Amino acid sequence: MSSTISIVAEKPSIARALVRAFSIVYKMKFKSRKGETRYNYIFEASIEEQKIKFTIETIEYRLKKGDKILVSSVTGHILNFDYPPPFDKDTNWHNSDPIEMVEIEPIEKAIHDNMIDHLLNIGSTSNVLIVATDWDGHGEAIGREIVEVASRNNKKIRHGRMRFTSTNPLSLQRAFESQTGLNWDWIRQVDSLRKQDLRMGSSITRFLTVGVQDRGIHNQMISYGPCQTSVLYLITSRYIENKSFIPEQFWKISLKTMVNDKPLFLDWHGNPSSDEETINDIINKLEKEETVVVSDFNEEIGSVRRPLPLDTDTLEAECSNFFKVSPKQISDIAERLYNNGFITYPRTESSYYHEKDLTKLTNIFADHTEFGEIAQECINLGGVTNPSKGRFTKDHEPIKPVKAITKKDLEKTFAKTPSIINLSWAIYSYIVWRFLATVHVDAKTLDQYIILTVGGEDFKGKGKLITELGFLKFYQYRNIVSSEIPKLEKLTNFPFETNKHVGFTTPPPLWNESMLIRKMSELNLGTDATRSSHIDTVQKRRYTIPTGTQRILIPTPLGLALYHVLNNNAQDLILPEIRGKVESWTQQIREHKKTAEEVDKLVIDLTTQGIMAMKSNEEDIFSTLATSFKEMTGVGNVLGVCPDCEGDLILTQGKKGSRFLRCANPLCEASFPLPKKGELVKLEDEFCRICNATPLLVTVKYHNWVMCPVCWTREASSDRPWFCSDCNREECPYSGSWKAKTSDEPLGKCPECNGNVSLQINDGTAQIECNSCNKVWKTPKLRPKMSITLGKACTKCGRKTLSVVKQGKKPYRLCVFCSLFYFDDY
Repeated sequence: MSSTISIVAEKPSIARALVRAFSIVYKMKFKSRKGETRYNYIFEASIEEQKIKFTIETIEYRLKKGDKILVSSVTGHILNFDYPPPFDKDTNWHNSDPIEMVEIEPIEKAIHDNMIDHLLNIGSTSNVLIVATDWDGHGEAIGREIVEVASRNNKKIRHGRMRFTSTNPLSLQRAFESQTGLNWDWIRQVDSLRKQDLRMGSSITRFLTVGVQDRGIHNQMISYGPCQTSVLYLITSRYIENKSFIPEQFWKISLKTMVNDKPLFLDWHGNPSSDEETINDIINKLEKEETVVVSDFNEEIGSVRRPLPLDTDTLEAECSNFFKVSPKQISDIAERLYNNGFITYPRTESSYYHEKDLTKLTNIFADHTEFGEIAQECINLGGVTNPSKGRFTKDHEPIKPVKAITKKDLEKTFAKTPSIINLSWAIYSYIVWRFLATVHVDAKTLDQYIILTVGGEDFKGKGKLITELGFLKFYQYRNIVSSEIPKLEKLTNFPFETNKHVGFTTPPPLWNESMLIRKMSELNLGTDATRSSHIDTVQKRRYTIPTGTQRILIPTPLGLALYHVLNNNAQDLILPEIRGKVESWTQQIREHKKTAEEVDKLVIDLTTQGIMAMKSNEEDIFSTLATSFKEMTGVGNVLGVCPDCEGDLILTQGKKGSRFLRCANPLCEASFPLPKKGELVKLEDEFCRICNATPLLVTVKYHNWVMCPVCWTREASSDRPWFCSDCNREECPYSGSWKAKTSDEPLGKCPECNGNVSLQINDGTAQIECNSCNKVWKTPKLRPKMSITLGKACTKCGRKTLSVVKQGKKPYRLCVFCSLFYFDDY
């Protein structure tokens, strides 16, 4: 009688990797068919002449001719914790008591019914079910769900657990042939934490959201999550600290002397000082001296140590900083590199290689056009048997490459988007160079220390000379600058001069995403697998926004309001330390120091106390949050004049989230629908050539466009709204028939000769020219659907500015003489 061995992976890409591996290692020929879900195919192959055996813990299984191997997948969690009716999110949102919700025991529900059917079908025909989920806590919990669902109609099914850190064929073969069982301690910990997140998140989210919606902010949600609000606390508290910082003045003394015709600068040992009088006394004392004496000079052999093997936090923090993208995007691309068998599992806290000899792995890059020379050098220098060592963990190894690829390989497997391919290659290259650096050799340095003494005061300096580059020869992600001090004999005298410098203390820097990842790791907030997701979540919730190329995080008005509400009324619900405490409680379940029931009670008490504290001040809380929503959405702002009665057009929001302009005149019924998404800004100095209404600039992420709120509907056809590009008014800068226009009126007096300067247009080229001395100033380049006209006077020089309007862009004014830009007028 034949047997069926079913392997279920956590995601479809891993199922395909298993099929590839088995096809290579065991020469199996798989056929595919659709499962019960859209993405989770079933791959099936029969054993012919192959001799395949595997063990689950201590039991050995041998496959014979006619047996089948079936490979399929799920897509993450199959079951989710929720409340039973009438407290679930679908039935009793507005009337359920948050306090009562906290104490209810959550139940598990299917996320998608067709996934349940998919596993039931697999389980009903299987003799052995093998879990091939990620090797982490959630992977273990998903494995438990797979086994539980698949065995509902087949109680005799046996199950095993594959554990692997790479999807290359040999790793998957080893994992298949030597299996373990599920780790139930880990499962109990993860399931408890998921329950606590539901318990705290659902009850507090419902309390805050219902209160705000009852005060007229319809279709909006205040989302609370223990991790995301702790991240909000870090961002906002640092923002407040930065903005309220009061600089303090300090003074420093520096000494300059010439050695071998080169200047040598040293700092006074007491720098910095907040006492200017003391600084002045020392300066006066030193001015009476003529020479400075070398009181100490030492040189020591030092080193710049190789980087440690790569863990998740370092990958996300450094790549986010180097490549100016979010840690979440780094995490997603690393996951795809892993799924395609290019790198090991990208979620790990380990920075210690389990292998003692990494020659074989290094050698796969020996013939690579980009990495080959350095890979061979690593083998020759012996670093492959003595890599750098960091933190050791028993589960996953550090992140490292497992396959040598080129950029063209990424073009075949990734979406053909140049920016994504370029970023993916940059991340892969970083992982390879990092690995090679860990198996190369340290850089050697000559570290120098000097003390010069004059008038009883010491001036100290340090130098560092790189004598052997080691890994710095190729590792571009670390920059060490040599600063050599000339060798000096003790008691040598030199003439000198001193200088006093004044400075001011600086505020603590605002967090960027890279710095925040490291801070969360330091506080043990979240896990290596979830930290980037928490940072992404507070942005999706509109609590914070990243700014500039450094992606500095600042809170929005809504984020500030939520921070103050929680920090002032229920601080235990927002402090990062509390989240760490909840995670430590669930960790103690895994360590058999606490029961799940004890953790439930601790979290119930914590959450209940927080909600009760907010209830006592709910009017102020909900008013604060509602006001912040209005500030965020612009609800209540005047965005134009009604074309029917000249009353104010007020931005209004409907109960289901729709936006429209409503005339404030109670006798007028004019109302104009608006796009559902995008920030709205009125263009003050512009007007629609059809209806005279004020156009609006609509910004959605990085794209913007201009619309007339009146023509949007009144000029619309039956199947689409009216866009400004549909208009044929040549005199309107936003119409489809716009023609560039200019002006040659005088701007004012020439700063060189006092003649008149004016805007000149020749063959579509604009410039400012003086009619007396012929000096020329450049202007923005004229392009189609763009105008340059004269605007208001510059507040600095008094000459007229240039008003620059580009279709789909925010208008601005520019003074070319003072290099000043003005945006406020628009």
